[in-house]
Amino acid sequence: CSGTVRGPERTDSFPRSRCPRCCSAAEQGMERSTPLAPVFCCKLSLFQNVFHFNTFVFISEPLYFWQQTEEGITISIRMPKGVSKEKVEFELSADKLRVGVAGFPSLLEGQLFAPVDPTACTWSMKNDSSLQVTLQKLSEGPVWPELVVGNRRGELLMSEEQAALLHERLTHLTSDDLSGTLDEDKPPCNSQELEDCDGFPEDSFSLAHFDGDSLKPTQVVNLGSHQYLFTVDVEPSEMPCLCLRHDVDALVWQPRPEQPRNMWEHIATFNALGYVQASKQDKKFSTCAPNFSYASLCECIRRTFIYRQPSPVETVLFNRKQGRQVGEVAKQQVASLDSDKPILGFRATNERLFILTSSTLFVVKVNNN
Repeated sequence: CSGTVRGPERTDSFPRSRCPRCCSAAEQGMERSTPLAPVFCCKLSLFQNVFHFNTFVFISEPLYFWQQTEEGITISIRMPKGVSKEKVEFELSADKLRVGVAGFPSLLEGQLFAPVDPTACTWSMKNDSSLQVTLQKLSEGPVWPELVVGNRRGELLMSEEQAALLHERLTHLTSDDLSGTLDEDKPPCNSQELEDCDGFPEDSFSLAHFDGDSLKPTQVVNLGSHQYLFTVDVEPSEMPCLCLRHDVDALVWQPRPEQPRNMWEHIATFNALGYVQASKQDKKFSTCAPNFSYASLCECIRRTFIYRQPSPVETVLFNRKQGRQVGEVAKQQVASLDSDKPILGFRATNERLFILTSSTLFVVKVNNN
């Protein structure tokens, strides 16, 4: 069997299922990836239920290729052998495209990067193995960075003229001199001036989305410099929130699976917490209150740090450097446990911190209400 399945870059090995009609035995050790399109059996026709959804094969070839000019887009979509023109399903509007085979999931579907003129677009079968689609851009000139928004299963083919133009536009960002020519008023960054907490974390963090039925990853995204800090349960009926570092701050994000187009909602910010936690070399746990009134870090032994949200001050307070009055102050506190045992657990409520060691459960009262 051969297929047209594209998946995330991260794969692992698992036994490949066998085709009940054309394979005599299961082949072991094939590469797995998340199924995003049906796999077609090589020895059956469309009228004999050729589609087998229990067999998934990872191949490096894209599902479709596309080219563009200032006026239009040309797409070549790989189709299973034996599919006639009558079985092709093609739907096109000004901003959406869907291509598939009758009775089976779509091969390509989604929102186009920019509007097109549906009346000027055409499609045709070529060599019974590919579908050629021509789209007319509604606005001439803009370059499309992608064909279908969020779809990574295709490959953009650039002409020699386009590649030369791109090279010319990026020339000013490169230099043949390894040292380069530096502007006197813009000195280069001195890595010796950076603190340890300014460095990029050695650990790499990725966010993965798993299909609820197959329990296999459908998307894997590297968080890059947005370091993962902790997870917190805010509402029992909702998914746990993620706290990620953004520059020097820490932002709390609430997943909304029921809103696929706007899945992540920013619900809280802890100012400078990203910078502070990076400077704690002995940090073991971090968390925050469900109402976001404070965040807390604890070290491996004894000490716990509490960082409250800004609150109004009762007295007049001025910033010496800026000369302006300060209306709010964020207080910080340190709690020292009467124990030299390692801290094993750390949980926060709106009023209290629960800290577990190997022999004692400590409760720290943070808020009065």
